[in-house]
Amino acid sequence: MSGWIIAIPSYNRVETLKEKTLAVLKQYKIPASKIHIFVANEEEKKKYEEGLDKGSYGHLTVAIKGLPEARNFIFKSFPKGQEIVEMDDDIRGFVEYTPRTKRHERPLQDLAGLFDRGFAECKKAGARLWGLYPVPNGFFMKPTVTTDLKFIIGSTWGCINPGDEIQLDLGGEKEDYRRTILFWEADGVVVRLNFVAPKTAYYKEPGGLQDGDRKAREEKTVKTMLKRWPQYIKLNPRRKSGYTEIKLYNGTKANRVTRKRSKEHT
Repeated sequence: MSGWIIAIPSYNRVETLKEKTLAVLKQYKIPASKIHIFVANEEEKKKYEEGLDKGSYGHLTVAIKGLPEARNFIFKSFPKGQEIVEMDDDIRGFVEYTPRTKRHERPLQDLAGLFDRGFAECKKAGARLWGLYPVPNGFFMKPTVTTDLKFIIGSTWGCINPGDEIQLDLGGEKEDYRRTILFWEADGVVVRLNFVAPKTAYYKEPGGLQDGDRKAREEKTVKTMLKRWPQYIKLNPRRKSGYTEIKLYNGTKANRVTRKRSKEHT
């Protein structure tokens, strides 16, 4: 377990954070001292202090309301180069690929080891952003690490802190797609561990980004993104979520690097 820390932005989800992400981190024996929770304001801070179990986290900081704004605040709160794992507050667990079961998956055995692996792969590839496979289904997951332009899902990911070099705009929707593109443009590489996926309820958990008319916000943001990055994204009508969906592609046909997973992680 190296020097990384965990940052969890959360808004109006005390019970969700307590019962999901913090419970998962406790299950995997992640030291509370490594866990930093970021909330929107002093009123929210008081709710979290009263509602969370003492000793389940190490730090509770008032940031700013809004997910991209909180992400930007987190980047500015730690030294440049700090290894940061960012997690949503509604993580229910993780699954990892294995050929040894019927479904080709099992509960992740070592979360701290996964975080170590993500940062090690970044250093090997000259990347600053790593992430996980977006769908917790062993039939789709693969025992590989890729460094081409692939979507880095926002529920759990890690980065070598760029400070204010990389900052998000355009609001909260599709912030994970935008972050993927920004790191890709800056570094020419992003790392994805295709053998582990987080378990979370996309679009369903109340609070957070679900407040207000999210569908309208998504549509507006996507239109702006398509104009800004037509070389990287296009609409994805095959995904039937009820929201305006997109997918990444690399029109410049960057080289792809795929490596087999180490035996100790199989």
